[in-house]
Amino acid sequence: MKVAVLGAGVVGSAAAYMLAKDGHEVTVVDRCDRPGMETSFANGGLMTPSDSSPWNSPGTIKRLGKMLFDSNSTLKMNPSAIPSIVGWGLKFLSNSTHNRHKANMVSNIRIASLSLETLRSIRQNAPLHYDQTTRGTMRVFPRDGHMSGFVQMCREMQEWGVKFDVLDQEQILEKEPCLKDVIDRYVGAVFFPDDESGDAHKFTNEIARLAKELGAQFLMGTDILEIAKQSSSRISHVKTSMGDIHADAYVLSLGSYSPLLARPLGIHLPIVPVKGYSVTLPLNGWKGGPTRPVMDDGYHAMMVPMGDRLRMGGKAEFARYNTKVDPKEGRRVLDDILKILPSMAEHVDVNSALNWSGLRPMTPGGPPIVGPTPYQNLFLNTGHGPLGWTMSCGSAKMTAELVTHGRVLTNSVDPRNYML
Repeated sequence: MKVAVLGAGVVGSAAAYMLAKDGHEVTVVDRCDRPGMETSFANGGLMTPSDSSPWNSPGTIKRLGKMLFDSNSTLKMNPSAIPSIVGWGLKFLSNSTHNRHKANMVSNIRIASLSLETLRSIRQNAPLHYDQTTRGTMRVFPRDGHMSGFVQMCREMQEWGVKFDVLDQEQILEKEPCLKDVIDRYVGAVFFPDDESGDAHKFTNEIARLAKELGAQFLMGTDILEIAKQSSSRISHVKTSMGDIHADAYVLSLGSYSPLLARPLGIHLPIVPVKGYSVTLPLNGWKGGPTRPVMDDGYHAMMVPMGDRLRMGGKAEFARYNTKVDPKEGRRVLDDILKILPSMAEHVDVNSALNWSGLRPMTPGGPPIVGPTPYQNLFLNTGHGPLGWTMSCGSAKMTAELVTHGRVLTNSVDPRNYML
């Protein structure tokens, strides 16, 4: 079967690999010059089933004002984005009840766990090099933090297979001696042994390489103009800047841009872009940083080792499709990390840090939209929010099962539940 995958980010490239592995003739189309050049380029670098709790936890309505308009909050609202997300925002809030939040969290855990299992299977059969670490992740909590509530949430996730350990100060330092200068700041930590991390951009190109070895073609530098329908139940072809592409099946994996291609087909995907920032700092041989991802719950900052680099991230912003890098946000992220690793400034040129921003495709409930559409030969694999890399291999397997066998895995999320 000929399958066209629209999008060569980590989600689309992983889907291309799984489809090619199933024996399909796969063509991937993307406007960039190589895979993983947009949202997958410099994301947080985390593959974390432990981070499956959606943003709209119970009590979100009470915290919303502070979250959106406090300059120190992790979530920022650009006024220009407000008109475009009102409907989405109401659905976001409606998913903040305890029952809806837990159901969405369980869906995320299922897909994330399937993804990690699938990734490990891929690694057993093919060498992959993407600055990966498999040492788990650790979230540290300041004395005025919310550790008890977080631990309670971890107990809920534990029911669905997420492992965790609660650490005291001594145990924190056993795992990460780099925190010795600020250890008195923390009351404890939660460690997730199964989590992994790495460079999502490098991984995307690695999985694309494997897909090519199986015969997949990547049409890069090609703008997707329109998904043309043959009838009310079937797609005819895809119009691109390089000509029409005909296939037996089509997979839409364009992240935040998926709604723009789906809307003319009468499919209204409840996905909005949420801008995320990251900073990548060359370490130039300095070994004094963390050996695994560490998230500080007080500063809402994370640091992820990637070979001889340190990836750092922080705030998210509703800013529509604006991907412009704000140097002030990058500096704020870096300053927060320097408070956690004060000795780093003595050994590393902080002025060599690279700032980046990208768009997370967010659904109002949290889980991605993976599954069929009213068109028999159009499938969705999009809307992964901040868990794109975490879920990429799992949603790729789900997509391949659906396209190849017409089977919906028990882990899947019915996209019809998320269409407006």
